[in-house]
Amino acid sequence: MTLPDDVQAGVARRARGSARLAGLLASLTFVSTLLTGSLNFSEGGGRAFQALVNGAAGDERAFSLLAFVLLAGIPYAAGVMLFLAAHEMGHYLACRYYGVPCTPPYFIPAPVVFLFGTLGAVIRIKGAIPDRRVLFDIGVAGPLAGFPVALGFTWWGLVTAETAGPAPDGGFIVFGDSLLTRLVTLLVHGDAGAELLANGAFMAGWFGLLATTMNLIPAGQLDGGHIVFAVLPRWHRAASLAAALFLIALVVSRWAFHGEYSAWMLWAVILLVLGRRHPPVVRGRPGLGKGRFIVALAAAAVLVVSFMPHPIAIFD
Repeated sequence: MTLPDDVQAGVARRARGSARLAGLLASLTFVSTLLTGSLNFSEGGGRAFQALVNGAAGDERAFSLLAFVLLAGIPYAAGVMLFLAAHEMGHYLACRYYGVPCTPPYFIPAPVVFLFGTLGAVIRIKGAIPDRRVLFDIGVAGPLAGFPVALGFTWWGLVTAETAGPAPDGGFIVFGDSLLTRLVTLLVHGDAGAELLANGAFMAGWFGLLATTMNLIPAGQLDGGHIVFAVLPRWHRAASLAAALFLIALVVSRWAFHGEYSAWMLWAVILLVLGRRHPPVVRGRPGLGKGRFIVALAAAAVLVVSFMPHPIAIFD
């Protein structure tokens, strides 16, 4: 069927507008993560920025200091942008393959005062999912595309990480481990309990692992929720409730035994309130086949090895 010329023109205008918006948001997110990587996850970049603020901007060193600040943030910014692009392009290309209309990936910048400089990235699916196989492929494509990028930057960051010295005055942040980061630390440094200074490359990988974990939680319309609904649709509601209760138990136990708040608190509440429903697909199929079942098990394994029971601890 051929659309009228005015309809085709409208579709083309919306597509160009979406592409321009996606490009603008990607540019802003690159800037926010570049500054975040330099100021938050690079000791040298932070010192150079402080020198710039304290008066070096008026002398001949200003340009070199500014260049150093920007260069220091590249490992973190590159890792985060590549991870988000890989994850969202996995979803996007799967949608395009099956003819499911969707927007291009939209990156979400955040102020530098926010610890990670970004709130992630999203695509918006604008059409119905035809069946469970398509739903499964679209849902699993993002995490499986982004995970290798996160793993690569985690490895690079740990290879180049330095051992932490005495705790600094004025407080510090400890970023929690997963089974995967423990294993990589053991392989690289020979001591899974080593306290290492977080650098930009490691934090990009760490952010990617955390984002992958959050997306693979089997609840609601998260990627993990799509996977569960595609594999076992009748169990989706129960799995969503179990996931929320598990996170709540994690939050409560952290407070009871350590007197600390858990970073999973907000996510647990969101899943409990909003995460138990999933829209139906257009038509059902009896099964996904052995191959997709194996891929679902692989996605579950990624969730297990990447999960961080206590992602962030702040010490005064």
